[in-house]
Amino acid sequence: MKRSHYYLFSSITLALALLLGISSLGRKSPEVSVKAHEEEHNHEPADENRLKLSAEQIKELGIAVATAEPGTLSQQLAARGKIILHPDQFAHVLPKISGVALEAKKNVGDQVKQGETLAVLESREMAEISANYLAALEKVKLTESLYEREFRLYKKHVSAEQDYLNAKSAYEEARIQLQLAQQKLRALGLDEESFLHLTQANPDLRLYPIVSPISGTVMSRHITKGEFIDNSATIYEIADLSTVWVEIGIYPKDLYKVHEGQTVEIAVPMQNQKESAKLIYLSPIIEEETIAAKAIAELKNTQGEWRPGTFVTVNIGTEEVPAPVVIAKNVVQNIEGKDYVFVRVPDGFEKREVRLGKSDQKNSEVLQGLKAGEKYAASQTFLLKAEMGKSEAEHQH
Repeated sequence: MKRSHYYLFSSITLALALLLGISSLGRKSPEVSVKAHEEEHNHEPADENRLKLSAEQIKELGIAVATAEPGTLSQQLAARGKIILHPDQFAHVLPKISGVALEAKKNVGDQVKQGETLAVLESREMAEISANYLAALEKVKLTESLYEREFRLYKKHVSAEQDYLNAKSAYEEARIQLQLAQQKLRALGLDEESFLHLTQANPDLRLYPIVSPISGTVMSRHITKGEFIDNSATIYEIADLSTVWVEIGIYPKDLYKVHEGQTVEIAVPMQNQKESAKLIYLSPIIEEETIAAKAIAELKNTQGEWRPGTFVTVNIGTEEVPAPVVIAKNVVQNIEGKDYVFVRVPDGFEKREVRLGKSDQKNSEVLQGLKAGEKYAASQTFLLKAEMGKSEAEHQH
């Protein structure tokens, strides 16, 4: 009985061993399986920091490649300012004598040239001044003729010397009176062309033309036909806007950084409008109202895009600082809170983390991650960032 139980147990044990053996023939060991999986999926291990691009693809994408080089950074002081009119290019037009407005030739916004007639007044005072000028002109002609006659007679010893001297004195006095009459007309703004007009037959002596003292744009008009204009009334305001001023406030703590002759950058907040200007004045006085010193920059405005009254931001270049490697700010891409540049490698670009130092409005200093002489993507870096993000996502899946 005991022997039969022994044979039955042995048979069961042999059968289980055979079954386990057959099952293990269809499976590989865990170590072999993992190795086979890695071989299947990693024939060419991928570098997550590289993006393969041919030279033709780089050209098609419009990616410019630059060489990292030393440079300088312009340390700048930020301030606020306001566009104002250039005081030497702004004019209040006042009549020099009173009268009634017969014509108002120009309106707000009109372009005028220096010496161009703006308005015409009818004035009794103008008539008197014009009449005095014509009388002085005729007297000069008469006394000149008498003087020449007495001079000839005196040379021939026909006339006495005293007669010659009296004629000469009368002629000189008439010339002085004519010059005085001309100066009065010039003081009213009349020129040589106006003098010729007065010498024509039957001139209208009472008409007083008011001319523009400068070339520019009519900013305001305060004259209406038929109204009486006093000689103290401003009838037009004209401004030449080809050059404007920027009034800037500099706080006392920053005054040591600012001096006349510095170049400043003027910009309009929230607009793509920038221009360079030159600092022409720095006040030695701190104003009580603003607790700042006033600085003035002169700004070219040939296109008329800088409008007086506009508030602007001002960046004043205060110091030039050398740096071993300088790159443009727009080539740096921030990825997950870190700064990267795309370095050119033989088969495309490599994403490389950099540590930045000082910076100005356009450029940044590279302290670590990019060496002088290395080539990097200098444009379209946002495309490289997007493409590399796609590659990483595909690799993760």
